[in-house]
Amino acid sequence: MVSFGAAPSAPLGTWPIRRRKERAARRLRLLQRVVREPQAHLELWYADSTRFELLPVASSMWRRRGARQWVKTPGQNVRVAVCGAIRFPSRQFLFTHQPKTATTALFLPLLAQLEQRARRTGRPIVLVLDNGVPFNSRLSQAALEAASPHVRPFRLPKYNSETLNWIEGFWGHLKQTYFSRMLADEREAFYPDALRILQRLRHPERIKSLALRSP
Repeated sequence: MVSFGAAPSAPLGTWPIRRRKERAARRLRLLQRVVREPQAHLELWYADSTRFELLPVASSMWRRRGARQWVKTPGQNVRVAVCGAIRFPSRQFLFTHQPKTATTALFLPLLAQLEQRARRTGRPIVLVLDNGVPFNSRLSQAALEAASPHVRPFRLPKYNSETLNWIEGFWGHLKQTYFSRMLADEREAFYPDALRILQRLRHPERIKSLALRSP
């Protein structure tokens, strides 16, 4: 029997996913309160990988009705793959890079930087990660086990990275602010120009100037 006008039932699997997201969100809020304390005994970092491209994705532009809009480009696309981590709430930023695609080879040196920092400060790091390939490969899992107890992974539930991973907003702001237009007139200049922007953002005061929303 079909009841017309009744509230639709949730798709199968929706409620378990929602409960996992709510549990993860509660735990993250607790960790955020802990690390805000001046004498916090640990640090909270959010990590993720992304890719910046020479040819921007045009989300909107003005053109005369019926006319085709041409965008001048410097040639074949160039991609810069980046694996980064940002500290909550101070916004310190670390990153590694390579051409084309983010892989485990990008995450391992970033993890080494975080482990070195934890050893130097004496404060263990809770590292928020999604289930992407760079963070979930066998090599990455073995490296995370070897980095314990200095670096402890906090795995986000599937399909919730965009809402729970603070660094996602950082990537989005960078792409809208710096990479939504043609960054370089020459193809060969894009990679070093992109790195120059990221290196400037390694200073927390530079990131504070961005309208980065707190989680």
